[in-house]
Amino acid sequence: MSNSNTNLQTQSSSVLHNDTVSSYSTSKVQEKIQLSKARCMKSLRAIQSQFKFLTDTLQDFGTMPIFKRTFSQDLDLQEQHLTKEIISQTDCKTILTKLRATFENAFNSKFKERMQKYTRFDAQSFKDAITSNMDSVRKYMLKIILHQQLSHIC
Repeated sequence: MSNSNTNLQTQSSSVLHNDTVSSYSTSKVQEKIQLSKARCMKSLRAIQSQFKFLTDTLQDFGTMPIFKRTFSQDLDLQEQHLTKEIISQTDCKTILTKLRATFENAFNSKFKERMQKYTRFDAQSFKDAITSNMDSVRKYMLKIILHQQLSHIC
């Protein structure tokens, strides 16, 4: 009888330990998700700020209205996807790829030349800064998705 009690206590202790570890792991994963989301949104806000500067600086330039509308809509869509409870890797990557292509196509047309001519900013440095922030959004977005997948395992 005492052997049976010892086994029961051991099993109970083991279950309690596993529940505690699982709860701790889930809470750590949730913290990592929130941290990655905050960093991702910070990078997205930086892109929005840089975009505003670009559109304000080159507002009268011929193709700017089309670029501004398209890029702005895609930025808003990216933000909507990143604020969802569960982030879809496919949706976010598709929008981010479109954002990058839209920006690079517009920038490589005459934006770069015009920026060099009418501002004090180095156009290539500006482009590199936006591209770097887009890379950060992608990096943190992928971390969020990985952490979400881990939270389902825990």
